[in-house]
Amino acid sequence: VSVVPMIDFPNGFTPNGDGVNDYWQIDNIQLFENCEVEVFNRWGERLFYSRGYVTPFDGRFNGEPLPVGTYYYIIKLNDPLFPDTYTGPLTILR
Repeated sequence: VSVVPMIDFPNGFTPNGDGVNDYWQIDNIQLFENCEVEVFNRWGERLFYSRGYVTPFDGRFNGEPLPVGTYYYIIKLNDPLFPDTYTGPLTILR
């Protein structure tokens, strides 16, 4: 019997500096050392990229807080058990 981890991609977070939900936490992503996580704005500009997701997305681009709004993610787990690319909206609230 193999236990397959469940990956949960939350659709929002609140990076307002209060210490609660300040980063986009993706459950069990640490199990995929070669994963790729990208976040884009509505014009397709890449705002965040990480291989391995060691440092989670904090709602900043070039050191500046991004405005409240909806952004879009692409996640590739790069694992034979999870060959799909995961996409969806990501809302930043402050």
